[in-house]
Amino acid sequence: MSKIFHYLGNKELDYRSLMRQQKGVSIDGKSILPVQMVICEQTHSSVVHICGDEDSGAGFGAHAQIPLADGFATNIADQYLLIRTADCYPVLLYEKDAKAIAAVHSGREGSRKNIVGRAVQILVEHFGCDPANIIAHVGAGVCEEHYQVSEELYEAFNASLSADGFSACTTQHRHLNLRAVIFQQLLRAGLKYINIENVQICSYEHPDYYSYRRDLGNNRQINLIGISNE
Repeated sequence: MSKIFHYLGNKELDYRSLMRQQKGVSIDGKSILPVQMVICEQTHSSVVHICGDEDSGAGFGAHAQIPLADGFATNIADQYLLIRTADCYPVLLYEKDAKAIAAVHSGREGSRKNIVGRAVQILVEHFGCDPANIIAHVGAGVCEEHYQVSEELYEAFNASLSADGFSACTTQHRHLNLRAVIFQQLLRAGLKYINIENVQICSYEHPDYYSYRRDLGNNRQINLIGISNE
């Protein structure tokens, strides 16, 4: 019987240790090996890669990460999609009957380009999922209060959202509210309000999470989703 396994991480399991040790992870008694995971390059694109069997293990050892992509989707059992974050938002998506899953890295550029909408589109068009049955888990990320940008970036971001029919939903000038933008995009893609779960944690404010804007470090928390064939 297949079921969904998902994990929205914090500092407890970090990306740099995973890369250094190359031993996989153990979460709530479940062990996931490197050959079962897939890592994408995360270039702040809107590219969502459809995984094949050959992608298992990408990002470990000599197996290169999936190039360019900031998201991926699969229906392959025991293939686990890994997104690393430190202020950007991880979004994990799956259909209730475990037909297919997706994982997305949605920072400023990914949110501006509506990468979550693209991921839902792939789940629907490629895997035959019903958007009304898709569940979304949006993890910790930097909140509006702590995400101030330049006037130029602020204006460009808002103009891009407006052109696509979305609202910036910000209450502070030159601040970005990515969580609100992602929520709008998921609703537009056809998800039901009750099927969108937001982890209301700001990575900048919470010391248990990596935050690039706070620490200027290069480590990340990991976020995983897979179809567990149990």
